[in-house]
Amino acid sequence: MRDKQLQILVGCLMAILIGSVRAESPGHNLSNEIDTFKSRLAELESAENRNWLNERRSEEIKSLIHDVLSDADTRANLLAEGATAGHNGKAFYLSSDDGSFLLKVNGQIQLRYMYRSHNDSVDATGSIIPPGTGTDGQGLRVTPAIGDENDAGFVIRRAKVKFSGHIANPRLNYMVQLTTNHASNNVSSDKIVISYELADGLTVWAGQNKAPFLREEMTSSSKQLAVERSYVNEVFTLDTTQGIGLIWEANEGLKVHVMLNDGTNSGNGGSGTNRFTQAFGAQGVAGAGGALAAGACVAGDCTQATTLDFDADRTDFAITARADVKLAGQWSQMTDFTACEGEEDALFLGAAIHYEVGETGDAGLNHDFVTWTVDGSYEGNGLNVYAAVIGMHPNLDDEDDAFAEDYDLYGLIVQAGHVIPNSGWEPFVRWEYLDLDDAVNDGSNTYDDLNLLTVGVNRYFNQHAAKFTLDVVFALDAVPITSGGLGIRADNPNIDDQTVVRAQYQLTF
Repeated sequence: MRDKQLQILVGCLMAILIGSVRAESPGHNLSNEIDTFKSRLAELESAENRNWLNERRSEEIKSLIHDVLSDADTRANLLAEGATAGHNGKAFYLSSDDGSFLLKVNGQIQLRYMYRSHNDSVDATGSIIPPGTGTDGQGLRVTPAIGDENDAGFVIRRAKVKFSGHIANPRLNYMVQLTTNHASNNVSSDKIVISYELADGLTVWAGQNKAPFLREEMTSSSKQLAVERSYVNEVFTLDTTQGIGLIWEANEGLKVHVMLNDGTNSGNGGSGTNRFTQAFGAQGVAGAGGALAAGACVAGDCTQATTLDFDADRTDFAITARADVKLAGQWSQMTDFTACEGEEDALFLGAAIHYEVGETGDAGLNHDFVTWTVDGSYEGNGLNVYAAVIGMHPNLDDEDDAFAEDYDLYGLIVQAGHVIPNSGWEPFVRWEYLDLDDAVNDGSNTYDDLNLLTVGVNRYFNQHAAKFTLDVVFALDAVPITSGGLGIRADNPNIDDQTVVRAQYQLTF
């Protein structure tokens, strides 16, 4: 009995041991898998923590940068408000956040090369004969002198910086333009203007600016068709004047300018005289010591004063008025002698008159005169055409002035250009005619009428902002008066073969 019980007990123990062994192997594999899962889970948690930390840091850095920039913008503005700055396609600008203050900055650089060929030119050191030295006492007298027949060289014709904008109110505007003298590099201000828009279409302005007379002179030097304005323009221009003016846009198609000013060239050193009218009236001007001298009236540039003070001008009264009619296009097209490809058709007509009274009691320098102009232009499909006729009547008939005589002078300008499609090239031509009415002589020979022909081409790299211009001026008759800016010098009356080649590269911003 005991043996049987012992056998049963041993069998149970064996069964338990065998079951234990069989159960041990699967349990061990499960434990390993659990450990593997735990390890993988730890890795995933670590990676998630790292990603979260990177994203968090990125958000914090972005927030910090934004706060710094916002603080810098606020501190940079004196009004403790935001500001805007940039380039609007026409000028660099700085503006307050609400737009009440605006500053625009523009600039212009013209680098020019000129070559001039002529014979027996009038020397610029002595061209106007003083009164009493001539035999007939009539006309603008010049003393021809043989000068250099060929001249060439480079010149920075223009270097300008203009500041403009409005203050406190978009109706209150200002403009100050600084320019360098191409001969001395001295810097001066050629435009200083304050204006206020009284009502829609009605603006009053005061200061120093181009007189509203010749359209060619009123058009910026950066937007001319040729390298320079025409010779006829230089003869008749009022140039820069000082005074007060009114601009009235009566409707969409009519614009009127009226200006009371100190007279011709009163904004250019206070000369206040026209090169023809004063020279015709006195045959010379008084120098600092009161003596009449040829050196004070060189090449027709008859300057009477050297300052811009009110008492330096030789004008008692001067008024200028101009009206322009827009038959098609936009007003902005009137201030540019070039027609862009694809631009809408534009047609303008204009007329102006200027009346000036010389200084009372100054019979020897009497330069009363009236001058007028009529002009028109067409632009469309890359074609531009412009024409102007100008007249002047100096009232110089004074019984106390033996050298006084009335004259009627006329000028005519016709020019045209066409942009070759998809090329940026624009060939152009200009013809000028000047009727001197036998007003200019050298004592024995009279200068006849003057014809000038200019041909050339523009290459636009970025419209007028970057362009190259090459032209040739042919003086078909003897030139009576030097115009250094154009590269043209006076000739002897019997010489008529002057040629000027001009090449220019321009940048504006």
